Amino acid sequence: MCGSRPHRPAHREAHRLTDTALLLTSETVTNAVNACRTSDTSAPVTLYAEWGPYGTLRVLVSDDSPGLPAQPLARDTADAESGRGLLIIGSSATDWGVCHHGPGPGKAVWFQVSGASS
Repeated sequence: MCGSRPHRPAHREAHRLTDTALLLTSETVTNAVNACRTSDTSAPVTLYAEWGPYGTLRVLVSDDSPGLPAQPLARDTADAESGRGLLIIGSSATDWGVCHHGPGPGKAVWFQVSGASS
């Protein structure tokens, strides 16, 4: 281990939280962009992120595309090239959900990840 130091547990936890947050944010934004593209929606996708209590990161991605996303069953995506975004979010986030926003047809997908070990 020339030139490296052992990672302290707090550093490993911070890296895990960062990696999870980046993956889930990427999946959520990609889903929103794809939904807008397929529905011909030109309004921008919006990303909000905030730190909550106890090291919890909350992320919300909203778009104006109509309809709510549906979480596919694992067996439906076994050989598919896409469609795993919500499965990844559901299995990796501390909590998550989908809701309508505003008076229009849009929705928001949100998730939170926590630095606390489960």
